[in-house]
Amino acid sequence: MTIRSLPWRPPSSGEIETQPAGRSWDAVRVPSLIGVRALTLLGDDSGAVIADAHGAVWYWLVAPGAASDWTLCRVLSAGSYVAVPPAHRTGGSGLHWRVAPEPCDYLTDPGRLHSALLAAAQAVKPCERCDRLTDQPVAVAETHGASNPGRTVYACPDCAPHFPKQLDPLDQAAAGRRALEGRAR
Repeated sequence: MTIRSLPWRPPSSGEIETQPAGRSWDAVRVPSLIGVRALTLLGDDSGAVIADAHGAVWYWLVAPGAASDWTLCRVLSAGSYVAVPPAHRTGGSGLHWRVAPEPCDYLTDPGRLHSALLAAAQAVKPCERCDRLTDQPVAVAETHGASNPGRTVYACPDCAPHFPKQLDPLDQAAAGRRALEGRAR
């Protein structure tokens, strides 16, 4: 389901135009890997989506102010500008419409988008070695701390073989206790 809004049209010329956010729409910027998953979850409920293949990011258009308190992604609003492709550019290696806008139906429902982005982000992890996002994370280590419960360290499939075998500090401590108990007997 999309929100009806005043008519706004992307550039009709053959050129990309820089347009101000915060007037007809705000732009929600996410890494393309998360965008692919979110779009799958949204399906026909998605409004217009700009894909920037070179920057590996996608932009969803939402009503101005609708995503102002979101922290899981970057929201471009008043004072920001977004490169907007011409209406006919719906594919290719550069800036294009992943989901083309309809004349009066281009905004995505912010609640549905937020839910889809949260679900998509949970399936994607950053690689600890190359810092790229991967949708095929491999657990390569567990960290433990005195003041926190620890965390799992992930790598992408290409980097995972390059991580040395990690010894679990809790297993090491238990082995040390067993060794001390063995000496005491």
